[in-house]
Amino acid sequence: MSKTLAIHPVAAGSAAGVFVLLLTAYVGATAYLIYRDDLVGAAVSRQVSMQYAYEERIAALRSELDRLTSRHAVQTEGVEQQLARLLEQQNLIQSRQATLDQIVGRARAIGIDVAVAATSPEPTGQTAGAGSTAAAPLGYVAAEPAAQDPITELLTTAKPGERVSLRDGAARPTLLKIGDTLDSTQANLSETLSAVSDAAVEEVSRLSTALAPIGVDIGGPADETSEPQGGPLVPTAGMHFVERTALVGRTLDDIDSLRGAALSKPIGLPVKAMHVSSRFGYRLDPFLKRRAFHSGIDFVAAAGTTVRATAAGIVTNAGWKGGYGNMVEVKHTDGVSTRYGHLSAVLVSVGDHVDAGTPVARVGSTGRSTGPHLHYETLRSGKTVNPAAYLAAGKALRTKS
Repeated sequence: MSKTLAIHPVAAGSAAGVFVLLLTAYVGATAYLIYRDDLVGAAVSRQVSMQYAYEERIAALRSELDRLTSRHAVQTEGVEQQLARLLEQQNLIQSRQATLDQIVGRARAIGIDVAVAATSPEPTGQTAGAGSTAAAPLGYVAAEPAAQDPITELLTTAKPGERVSLRDGAARPTLLKIGDTLDSTQANLSETLSAVSDAAVEEVSRLSTALAPIGVDIGGPADETSEPQGGPLVPTAGMHFVERTALVGRTLDDIDSLRGAALSKPIGLPVKAMHVSSRFGYRLDPFLKRRAFHSGIDFVAAAGTTVRATAAGIVTNAGWKGGYGNMVEVKHTDGVSTRYGHLSAVLVSVGDHVDAGTPVARVGSTGRSTGPHLHYETLRSGKTVNPAAYLAAGKALRTKS
């Protein structure tokens, strides 16, 4: 005997109303939380942007204050004091120039070339003291000593221990011009360093993008196994010159590390002829005329063309291997191997060590082949992978940005 449970329409309506009300409240609360998070995130982003802009503005004002202070010193200091201060500034510039020369040299050695700001100011006049010529600004060639230039006259006519005011002679314009020249030289050094820094950062980004697919990636995003890191971002505009050069040096180190790590990978070209007749992946089999998987790349080349190892390694196979015909296999680092098939001649033996570019075979049409070409494979942990990623990485390394 079955029982029927009857629900009064009013009760059913009330339950439905309560359900709709709860659903509306849930959706509204969720939307509020999302909207609030967006507002908070936008506010934080704006605050961070304003902070960075503020810090860069402070750095610019500090630089301007230093410049104005320097000019004020020229107008108030004695000649000997001013010459000593200018000499100290020049020594600093020479030290920075030497450091910058090393940075630019390193950058050019790895293929980074930037337009270097001119750091050799025009001659501004003779600066002599006590019968000797004062050190000239960087790149400035001192003129031949005049019979009696204004600064020499002031220094030689002053009594021992007497303070010579710039207001007492015509030295002020000359020293002001020398100071402006040194300031301009220092600014040029800073601009050159910024140019090298920007180019180095761009090169790291370019190489990282090209090399990440083949497992070469330094300085990627932190993961769960990384050591905890953090701290505020300090714009380079607010850094001291020494800190900036150190940062650029570390960026150049990253480029060296990326390139060095990539050199152990098979990124070279196996043959000079780079016409591709068949790529990695599914294709129409040339014999069976049906869809089949192709495990490598076929490079069309004349019979007898030299085949070269695409990276350093140890030969693990050198001879006949089924459909490959004559085949050479080379084992590289990190579980990566390369295979070269359909060869007309094998030039290495099992156990041989080969370097990148070492001739290992000659193009042929042995095995399952319809004509002279090189079947080239890349394997990682015993499984075939697309060689195109390695070839693209090699092209990126050969391309100078």
